[in-house]
Amino acid sequence: RNFLLKAMFAGSSNSPYAKAMRGQITLSQLFSEVEEGCKQYASTSGITLPPNFSVAQAFEEMAVEGTVNAPLLWAARMLRRNGFKTCVLTNNCVDDSARRLFTATLMNMLHRHFDLVIESCRLGMQKPDPKIYTYALDALQVKPQEVILLDDVKENLKPAEEMGLATILVRDTETVLKELQELSGVQACRGEEPLPTVCDPSDVTHGYVPIRPGVQLHFVEMGHGPVVCLCHGFPESWLSWRYQIPALADAGFRVIALEMKGYGESTAPPGELGHTELELPTQIPKRRWGIPQAVLIGHDWGGAVVWNMALFYPERVRAVASLNTPYRPADPTVDIVEKMRSYPNFAYQFYFQEPGVAEAELEKDIGRTLKVLIRSTRQEVGVGLEVDPGVVSLLAGGLLVGFPENPPASQILHGSELQYYIQRFQKSGFR
Repeated sequence: RNFLLKAMFAGSSNSPYAKAMRGQITLSQLFSEVEEGCKQYASTSGITLPPNFSVAQAFEEMAVEGTVNAPLLWAARMLRRNGFKTCVLTNNCVDDSARRLFTATLMNMLHRHFDLVIESCRLGMQKPDPKIYTYALDALQVKPQEVILLDDVKENLKPAEEMGLATILVRDTETVLKELQELSGVQACRGEEPLPTVCDPSDVTHGYVPIRPGVQLHFVEMGHGPVVCLCHGFPESWLSWRYQIPALADAGFRVIALEMKGYGESTAPPGELGHTELELPTQIPKRRWGIPQAVLIGHDWGGAVVWNMALFYPERVRAVASLNTPYRPADPTVDIVEKMRSYPNFAYQFYFQEPGVAEAELEKDIGRTLKVLIRSTRQEVGVGLEVDPGVVSLLAGGLLVGFPENPPASQILHGSELQYYIQRFQKSGFR
């Protein structure tokens, strides 16, 4: 009975398990040593092992059945939203097994959702060694009395308690969430849905695709798997997708968020329109990445780009979707310009046609421009203000006339993210 555990933990601090957790042997070496230990124990105990006995297979089958505890991950997001630092402190080993992609995907996901991930095998020490708790406290820059430690192994909690950490033994999720709520003061088990994990410009991979000499596209990417390409609208940035990028990466996709031509670090030579079917591959240059096909998702003007990619290059598009710009087939019997003139909400597009006029207004105070144009449906810019920036009164003199000189930032775009947008438009301008 329990001979597998006995083989794994035989030797105490020098057991196969302990050596693997400290990074002294890899996971495949752990399997080999434990399997040999099982055979020796079986031989001395008169136990006959099945001919196909395999420790590696047993562990891989357990790994397939393993899932992320979604309620605890949800609680961690709530704690971060309420100002807590979050950390994963895990006993694990260097995974060189056939299931290493699963481990890599899991660790990537944890890094996206937690402030810090500490792996025992990278440090050469493991729980319950007090040194690893001291290391974590120093890395988080916190005092023991400021920390709540959750662990499903009781022996790992005792030294932490002696150091002054509050501890929770993980048995059933409901009880854990209640205890966590009592200790943290944060309603972690129910209530308002937390915002999804957001990506920061410093936390993603940035790249540049050359279109031709002097012309390039800037993009960010995250994740591994089938490609999803995100195309933002006006006046925006790749950062518009900051909530969707980690979520799609967690779902098993490789996410590429473009900074569209003329925005930020993506160039657009003067005089280029870049919206004909011949120019579309330069808007979404998948061949440059060696990507034969992708899912395309656009917003606003980015929606116009992805619809046309699907129309003119269907072999390159696995699926297509757009937010707030529905697809409308061309109607050769309709004068599109005259039709647009009949809709006041499209007046801003005519206002943009005169070179230098709209840019002068929009670039005068980029922060004000963005705070006016990017806001929710709530009354955030001024109580009772009924001005719609899509309806331009040319007699009034511009797109932003009637709005406060210093409007409050919207809940949609504020703080460091607003500052990032401002920096991008300071770089590229609005032309």
